[in-house]
Amino acid sequence: MRTELADTLLQLFQGLAAPEESGLVVTSLDVEMPVEVTAAVRGRELVFLAQAPHSRWQAGFLPPVQRLGAKLVLEE
Repeated sequence: MRTELADTLLQLFQGLAAPEESGLVVTSLDVEMPVEVTAAVRGRELVFLAQAPHSRWQAGFLPPVQRLGAKLVLEE
């Protein structure tokens, strides 16, 4: 099942959050990861779907893997 790109990014960044009891505050985050990205039409909307690759091996029948780069910085 493919997940919408926004949901995939939320899951990724929530997984990287510092535990509340640690007292740490994340002020910036720089992420680079492989993803399989496709586009679909739902109703009349274009939706981007993304997920982590099925495998890191090239099998010839899996979707191509793109690199996702994101940098988030806390603004005061």
